[in-house]
Amino acid sequence: MTKVWLNGEILDADAARIDPADRGFLLGDGAFETLRFEAGAVRRWPRHRARLESALKQIETACPDFAGLEAAVTELCEANALERARVRLTVSRGASGGGLAPPAGVAPTVLITADALPDAPQALSATLIESARRDARNISSRFKLTHYADMLMARRDALRQGADMALVLSAEGHLSSADSANLFWVTAGRVFTPDLSCGCLPGTSRAALIAALEAEGERVTEGRFAPDALMQAEAAFVTNAVWGVVPLSRVAGHALALADATLRRMKALCEVAP
Repeated sequence: MTKVWLNGEILDADAARIDPADRGFLLGDGAFETLRFEAGAVRRWPRHRARLESALKQIETACPDFAGLEAAVTELCEANALERARVRLTVSRGASGGGLAPPAGVAPTVLITADALPDAPQALSATLIESARRDARNISSRFKLTHYADMLMARRDALRQGADMALVLSAEGHLSSADSANLFWVTAGRVFTPDLSCGCLPGTSRAALIAALEAEGERVTEGRFAPDALMQAEAAFVTNAVWGVVPLSRVAGHALALADATLRRMKALCEVAP
């Protein structure tokens, strides 16, 4: 039986219950992190913790005991006999019902789930979607909040068009991100990625890869780019906490290299970068 960690207890998943008045369920009033657990530890925990803590302060939700949560992830993975796991840590404002002005002093709901770490895809196809935009002025572009309807819609539209993943634009029409990952591409041997001002999430793998490249004296060019920039690229890839680096085989009908030496280097760097 799969087990979960809910508000300090490890329970069988079918015995765990979220209060019907929980604002995470009613209004999407919460934040989450998707983590990678391996070698007995949470990968890049300081980066994930910092982003989640900032998110909870931004939405004015009480922060849990983060040191205790890190230990809880390990305890949960051991309870599920998982040596390598995909972990989701979700914090909602708690059971205070609907309405735009929740009462103060409500304890947050904290849920941790874990399942076997999936293998990263060998490659993905992507297409540009117009039905959703990322706006850097919105806090949902800076943090992983539990109201995710826009990116879910983008993924559905991409699937209807025969692609694996959606690429979305900023409010101003610049490249922003994939629906569940950050976007990079390679042109003339140089690595490019949208600037955070384009509304892309400040991903933990994105930051780790950029820092690793800078440590080797190589600069990633961050900026505001028109969608046509991808049509000039030799290779492209996406990054997230679970997969690391995954190449894109095709973007909106434009075929991209999969045997590119830069891609192999990016994947290897991302795997070892702290």
